[in-house]
Amino acid sequence: MEAMPPLETDPLARYHRQRLLPGIGDVGQRRIAESSVLVVGCGALGSAAAEFLARAGVGRLEIVDRDVVELTNLQRQTLYTEEDVHSGRPKAEAARDRLRAIRSDLMVRGWVEHLDSENVRDYLAEVDLVVDGLDNFETRYLLNDACVEAGVPYLYGGAVGTSGLCMTVLPRVEKFAASRTGRARGHLYARESATPCLRCVFPEPPPLAASATCDTAGVLGTATAMIAARQATEAIKLLVGAADTIDRGLWSVDLWRNRFASVAIESAPRSDCPCCGRRDFEFLDSPRQSAATVLCGRHAVQVTPRRRESLDLDAMASKLSSHGTFRREGGLLQGVLTRECDPDSEHEQVIELTVFSDGRAIVRGTTEPEFARGVYARYVGG
Repeated sequence: MEAMPPLETDPLARYHRQRLLPGIGDVGQRRIAESSVLVVGCGALGSAAAEFLARAGVGRLEIVDRDVVELTNLQRQTLYTEEDVHSGRPKAEAARDRLRAIRSDLMVRGWVEHLDSENVRDYLAEVDLVVDGLDNFETRYLLNDACVEAGVPYLYGGAVGTSGLCMTVLPRVEKFAASRTGRARGHLYARESATPCLRCVFPEPPPLAASATCDTAGVLGTATAMIAARQATEAIKLLVGAADTIDRGLWSVDLWRNRFASVAIESAPRSDCPCCGRRDFEFLDSPRQSAATVLCGRHAVQVTPRRRESLDLDAMASKLSSHGTFRREGGLLQGVLTRECDPDSEHEQVIELTVFSDGRAIVRGTTEPEFARGVYARYVGG
């Protein structure tokens, strides 16, 4: 067999077409190569954004995801294959290996973890910006708090059905701290360029029963790809030092209805915002995070959300009707999820879901807290 020719030794040769762009050039490409990006959640948004950034030349990628690859992911999650499904590989590890195959000089680490208030500051300590690929509101608001506190740009994104949203958050800080790598936090944008944070625009997460997810409402793969491309583009603008070109609005798209819009939001952070205005980091500092507790002797896990609220169980029953057989009994809703099974179980274990009117749920058929958290996020909401 004829040997493969060696790759071009010039580290910038791969990016020739990108370097031709006036907004990037050789200087911008070197800045991209020196950068470090954290991708939280490596599903549809995260996997596409991570691939775009790896191919663009980002020097280091940190990927955090708690889930494993499933067959239904392959419709839109571009880094994974059927082999990953058969082996039940964690997404963070599968993404890491695929990205290394795309670019052998990429520094990439995959962390199979649940991002929470105990570890989020450590992940932010060494990165220039954060790309949001999350599937639940609780962690998204936690990440917004942490990025505002640390002065790290946060690229919010979300997609469900045929539509999606994204916005760039540049935190307002008095003094940019230095990262562990010694780079000043403020090298990506000037203080006067600060934008509203997530809580300026959406002060509170939506009610659980109103939170549509890909599992309950479906999702068009091209919609997630478009939002991820938008996030990656805004990231590249920041990394090359073109913060003045970012979209300072809330960008939205509905591909099925051919609607595109950039909704103007306040040009500066709100002084009364609990997060970036008053710097009350409720989601970051609260000792009460969502809990996943294994119930002794019951082969079940109870998931207790951080926000306790009164659920409309009739609306939840309607939401879950296409995913199993559910019945309302007083203050709870019970049923079996027809397309779920614990990937760590030796046998196909039926997954039963009981949802209480205060937002709690019991996931029966597993003793794995992270799997139970995932089921809760997919079917009950953020």
